[in-house]
Amino acid sequence: MTSRKGAKRQAELLDSAERVLMSVGNANASMRDFAAAADVRLGHLQHYYPTRADLIRAVLERALQRSLERVSAATKFVDEVDTEVTLTESETARLFHTLLAEHDDPSCVRMFMEIWGIAVSDKATAAVVRDFYTQYVGHITDLVSCVRPELDRPRCSAVAAAVVSLLEGAAVVHSSIGIEGSADSRSEIVRSAVALVHGS
Repeated sequence: MTSRKGAKRQAELLDSAERVLMSVGNANASMRDFAAAADVRLGHLQHYYPTRADLIRAVLERALQRSLERVSAATKFVDEVDTEVTLTESETARLFHTLLAEHDDPSCVRMFMEIWGIAVSDKATAAVVRDFYTQYVGHITDLVSCVRPELDRPRCSAVAAAVVSLLEGAAVVHSSIGIEGSADSRSEIVRSAVALVHGS
C-alpha cells in the first residue's frame, strides 16, 4: 500500500516524466533523462518504477485516465436526461465542441501520439489504450441511445465508434504534423458527428 507521501512523490515523478515525453518524445528519453527532470537520483526513480516500461506505462495510463474523466464529465448529463426527452442537435454539437477542445492543447495531442506509437509494440500499453477507447465509445454509445432509442445497443455502439473515430482523427489531422485546423473545419467535423448521432 502506497503512503500519502509516496503517492505524492509518484505523482511528481510522473509529472516530470510526462514533461520529458512531451518535449523530447519517447524515443529520445532515457531513465536518466526522466530522473534528471525530476531532480532525483536514478535509483530513487527506479524505487517507484523499476523499469523504463513501468514508468512510461504509468505516465500513459494517467494521461488516458485524465482524458477519460473529461469525456465522462462532458457526457454525464446523458445519465441525467429523462428517457422521454431527446437531446437537440445543438446540445449534441456543444458536447462535441467540448470534446474537440482537448485537441487545442498541442502537448495533449503529442502525448496521445506518443501513446499510440508505444502501443504499436508494447502489448501492455496497447491493452490500456483499448480499455480507454472501449470506455470512450461506451460514453458516446449512451449518448446515441438517448438520442435514438429505437436503435439496438450494437447499432448505437457502431455509430459511437464512428463518432469517436471522427473526433480522434481530427486530433491527428489538425495537429502540428497534419494540416492547420480552422473554425470552419471544426464546425464540419462537429456537424458530421451530430449527423451520425441524430441520423440526419
